[in-house]
Amino acid sequence: MKKINLEETPVGLPVEEKEGEKPRKIFLRIPKLTKKWRIFFGSLLVLLLILVSIGGLLFVSAKDLISQAKILQTDLSQVQSAAKEQDLVKIETALGQTENSLKEIEQKLGKLRWIQKLPFLGGYIGDLDHGIKAGVAGLEGANLAVEALTPYADILGLAGAKSATESGKTTMDRITFIITTLDKIRPQFEEIAAKMRIVKEELDQVDSNRYPKEFQGKRPRDLILAAKVAAEQGASLLSDARPLLEVLPALLGVDKEKYYFVIFQNDAELRPTGGFMTAYGILRVDKGKITPVLSQDIYYLDSLISRTESAPQALIDHVKLPYQQEARPNWRLRDMNLSPDFKVSMEKFYTYYQKIASSRKIDGILSVDTKVLVELLKIIGTVGVPEWGNFSAEIDKRCDCPQVVYRLEELADKPVSTLNLQRKAVIGPLMHSVLLNAFQSPKAKMPLLVEAALKSVSEKHLLVYLFDEPAQKAVEAFNLAGRIKETEGDYFHLSDCSFTGAKSNLFIKQEIGQKIEIGNDGKAVKTVTINYKNPAPASNCNLEKGGLCLNAPYRDWVRIYVPKGSSLISSNGLETEIKTYEELGKTVFEGFFGDKYPLRPQSSAKIEFKYELPFKFQKGDAYSLLIQKQPGVESYNYLIDLNGQKQEFELRTDKEFKFKI
Repeated sequence: MKKINLEETPVGLPVEEKEGEKPRKIFLRIPKLTKKWRIFFGSLLVLLLILVSIGGLLFVSAKDLISQAKILQTDLSQVQSAAKEQDLVKIETALGQTENSLKEIEQKLGKLRWIQKLPFLGGYIGDLDHGIKAGVAGLEGANLAVEALTPYADILGLAGAKSATESGKTTMDRITFIITTLDKIRPQFEEIAAKMRIVKEELDQVDSNRYPKEFQGKRPRDLILAAKVAAEQGASLLSDARPLLEVLPALLGVDKEKYYFVIFQNDAELRPTGGFMTAYGILRVDKGKITPVLSQDIYYLDSLISRTESAPQALIDHVKLPYQQEARPNWRLRDMNLSPDFKVSMEKFYTYYQKIASSRKIDGILSVDTKVLVELLKIIGTVGVPEWGNFSAEIDKRCDCPQVVYRLEELADKPVSTLNLQRKAVIGPLMHSVLLNAFQSPKAKMPLLVEAALKSVSEKHLLVYLFDEPAQKAVEAFNLAGRIKETEGDYFHLSDCSFTGAKSNLFIKQEIGQKIEIGNDGKAVKTVTINYKNPAPASNCNLEKGGLCLNAPYRDWVRIYVPKGSSLISSNGLETEIKTYEELGKTVFEGFFGDKYPLRPQSSAKIEFKYELPFKFQKGDAYSLLIQKQPGVESYNYLIDLNGQKQEFELRTDKEFKFKI
């Protein structure tokens, strides 16, 4: 700037008058702006005008979008309400309204797509666009599902739509009709699967890291991640269900009757595939109709086989009776479910079953645990079994568990004056009564029965091993086979095996934490902490007094299955030296606790594994983790922490998680 001399340059301001002089004014001459500065200030003014205009447009548009979003929220509530009422007409109407609202938002958003080219705001508009497209595809898929279900509305007990077919008088008639007409809904099923793939593809393009972990009491980032996982699982489920739909009629004996060997696993005494194999039965399935043929105690079956194979070392080391009392301990049939992979365990089991002269030809092996019985009894109510009494899902105060569970434990384990190997034969008559009541239940209970069946499958309380290879592949694809899965990313499976004899797993809950730390060198180190809590009081296990020993000090053979090539750094809380080996395509860390420091009633125990994963990561990489839940376990309380990214949840099914590093 040019120096200004106030004595020589007029500035237009009065100055102090001197005596004898006329007052005068001086003026400040503003220097002329150069062309460069004029362009700068002009551009700044234009930019401000543009920002004000954009702000105004965004305010008006955002206000309009928020108003429309409130309408959409109301429509979604109506869909949810109609679904609870199981009314197809109301569901269809609500879906139509919701789809119109979403398309209205999509149209209004179209006017703002130019903002996608702007920094910062553009990403959010793009995410919203992908979210809306995913929503539209999801609603279209839901409409297709309603269309596919309409002919079966009356059969399934759904309200509001006239059935296009005759439903029959009994649940059994309805089941038979459904399985014999499955081929008619396959084309619609394919269309629904295609819509779900679109949902997944659109949500995959939403950047969850753009959003805060917590905002006004909500967790937007976790919600987006959960939506992505749900979309991926939904798309996979529909894709995986197709081969099962193709083989289901044959499996249910539409063309030829089938026989299945059913193992009842007692999840109160947890074993790798779901529980101690306490009893078995054989079911005949003919055109969907299920009839129990026989039921026996597993010890009776065990007495029929010739034991020639040495018992695994874990049984010899940790099971006193009978393995530690024999000079040459041989493997018992009842303990052959030591592999956490159901197919592997059942292949071994079936090898010995075939050697029994009186064995019946079967088409596959199924396993169920007490959770299946409880879910069915919740729907059909109390059932009576001749000579055995009544069974229900009502809570029994003696164990704070369902009455059917306590009664079965009482029949199986309470001391009696004489040895009775057939006490567990109650399973067959009980299954017969439950199935009979289910098949004769009113059509209004049909959706509940279907829901219970799907829940038993997804939570791994019902497992299937089939001898027909295409059928086995179909049940594996639907995650019905209890297999240990292959995966390219991180993996975790906890396999607990009770060697207690009591039924402490009725009361024990596990809390699992996985802390994953990825260093600057890309190495990933995991610390897995497992807390076992038993809040219940101890049972009176004095057999001479005839008590029922349910809750006693717990002894646990522990294995965790992790990615192949992982290396153990340290461990805590286990009494034995950790064994490391490879099995089922995984690295296994094995240990035991319970001899020196058992988990006692009304106490807790904690174990920890720290290990390094066999692969490295870079900033921006995707991190996937598949957790497979152990069959027979109801749920785990879980916390995952990946470099500060946390997810806390209840795990009831196999689940895959994805993070961005």
